[in-house]
Amino acid sequence: MSEAQALTVRDQIPSLSQMTYLDNAGAGLPPISVTTAMKVFVEDWSQKGEHWEAWLQDVLELRQSFGRLIGAKSEEVGVVPSVSSALAAFAASLTYSKRSKVVTSGLNFPTNAILWQRMREAGLLKTVEVLPSQEGRIPFDAYEKAIDDETAIVSVDYVSWFSGYRERIREIAEIAHRHGAIMAVDGFHALGVFPFDVKKDGIDVFVNGFYKWMCGPHGVACIYTDSNLLPDLKPAYIGWHGIKDNVIERIQAGRDPFDVPFPLDSATPSATAARFEWGTWAAVTVKGAIEAVKFAFDTDVAARYETIKRRKARLMEGLRNKGVEILTPSEDVNPGGGIVTFGTNDHKKVVSDLMREKIVVSGRFNHVRVSPHFYNTAEEIDTFLDALRITR
Repeated sequence: MSEAQALTVRDQIPSLSQMTYLDNAGAGLPPISVTTAMKVFVEDWSQKGEHWEAWLQDVLELRQSFGRLIGAKSEEVGVVPSVSSALAAFAASLTYSKRSKVVTSGLNFPTNAILWQRMREAGLLKTVEVLPSQEGRIPFDAYEKAIDDETAIVSVDYVSWFSGYRERIREIAEIAHRHGAIMAVDGFHALGVFPFDVKKDGIDVFVNGFYKWMCGPHGVACIYTDSNLLPDLKPAYIGWHGIKDNVIERIQAGRDPFDVPFPLDSATPSATAARFEWGTWAAVTVKGAIEAVKFAFDTDVAARYETIKRRKARLMEGLRNKGVEILTPSEDVNPGGGIVTFGTNDHKKVVSDLMREKIVVSGRFNHVRVSPHFYNTAEEIDTFLDALRITR
């Protein structure tokens, strides 16, 4: 993406004119198309009431467009409220009698470790091995040593929310599959940053929300499950949207969604990833997510990544010139996402001092995390570097 194209995109994100926003790993800024779609939805709802069957069509559209973005079929995609609920729905779909070990990463977002630990505490899993990080990364041989024939699931964040380290997902998946384990990936800090294909990467289960690098709303996420795996997943919990012959399946067949009563003496899951769609969706956020996916296609994720890499390189060079201790691996060592994290004695002060100058970053555990997106300019990186005062 050229600098001129990036400037054109900035016109679609009004808040960029009010601040230097470098916290896209916390929440991306929505373009006008996302907020307009949600505003129109709310206005129409307030004046004309519910259009429930039309809103169900939005779920179908999101399944299809999200699937196209990650290289999956629409029937492999379920629309859910959050990444946490998606992981919980998946975790509750497996039996752990033969395999009762989960391998996960110390660089994962807390949900993608705490969930498995709670299952261990409840007696559902025997072992949860959290691989410790070393200087912001997980040594690859740690996966080779940890994953064995007892492993049911390898659950890894594609890009670490904290250090920005990008895992070698395809190679980890090869190890997992060699031992008969399922490869589950949280892509919150990958999707919208760089292009990838879940099939080529060997990902069996993929979960992702929309409010970070996808520049969409909170309150909606998607779960992809490979069609070859779906028959083996038996949900312990399910809702009326997750059963076979649910309302969306009836509409797809050209039927009245309430032509016959729903069974109350059985609960056969849908043959598709709809089995994870427990209850009614927040329709307004689904509408926003559809526009966020369109925005990703319109701005070309591959082109986004080229711009993000340039911003990241400029940022890391400037930090090194200031003598700052950077946790994030350099791009030549670990081509990754858009996160750059560095140490400080008082992250709260650094963040608040920058905020007074209308520069937005985030602080985490005596580190500062800076996360430029493709719509940030080189000048904004320089503005941040000029304003940065570090206490060590």
